[in-house]
Amino acid sequence: MHHRTFRPLTPEDLPWLDRCRDAAVHPFTALSPVSLVTWAETYGLTVAGEEDFFVVHSRHDRGYYAPVGNPEKCGAFLEEIRAEGKRTRLLYVTEPDARRMTEKGWKMFFRADLSEYIISSATLEGRPGFPVSENFQRKCRTFSRNFAGYRVTPITEDRMERLRAVSDHYLDAQETMPSDQAVLDAELETYDRLKLRGIILTMPDGREAFILGYENTPEMFTMTMTRHEPTLPLEITTVCIHEFAAVLGGKYPLINVEEDMGMDGLRRAGTRLMEP
Repeated sequence: MHHRTFRPLTPEDLPWLDRCRDAAVHPFTALSPVSLVTWAETYGLTVAGEEDFFVVHSRHDRGYYAPVGNPEKCGAFLEEIRAEGKRTRLLYVTEPDARRMTEKGWKMFFRADLSEYIISSATLEGRPGFPVSENFQRKCRTFSRNFAGYRVTPITEDRMERLRAVSDHYLDAQETMPSDQAVLDAELETYDRLKLRGIILTMPDGREAFILGYENTPEMFTMTMTRHEPTLPLEITTVCIHEFAAVLGGKYPLINVEEDMGMDGLRRAGTRLMEP
């Protein structure tokens, strides 16, 4: 594939994206291969590159996501688009790259709306010595008291239809962003291929909730979509996050929860927007 020939991004690209990505350089979900694949339709993502590097273009963001992979080829790509002489936007640029490119005449801007929230997995598990906010604890305690005996089980491929039914009930009962629903549909459709994980919470009366996620790096797990029967209270989302962290069992020091959930001690991971 010529490195300037863009085509739609698909789940089949996942192994290629994984090979190119250095998790130490791009540790957050912005450039996670799973995140790129599942948001591809919503953000109009197309991809180009070669065996050892790739670059993504977003129709929604009207710009390129920073090249990933072979540094020489990534640098050459950046110089090519710079040479075109037109205003070009790059998103999700690492701080070292941003500093180097600023020296070459690029301008850097901060997009605060793209922040993500990273928290210690030990905090979400409720491990002693890792304090979580009183609000978070209260929601978990209240739910456990009102729904004593709920079960937590791993998601398996044979439960996909049940998960879709829960998602449909949730969608019918309340407003949901179309983009979020599109991503959830993509996650359920490609659950095994994307190596997603998740848990189901089953209430004593049979009502259910579920949460999905994936390994972002060996040190970080990303939790994505949560859905529940609409007659369950909203604190079920907090309980799903807590129970999922417990199931992960401390394997990942950090968890990206993609929203702050009212918890204390979150570390915000910003992204960068650059223009020449």
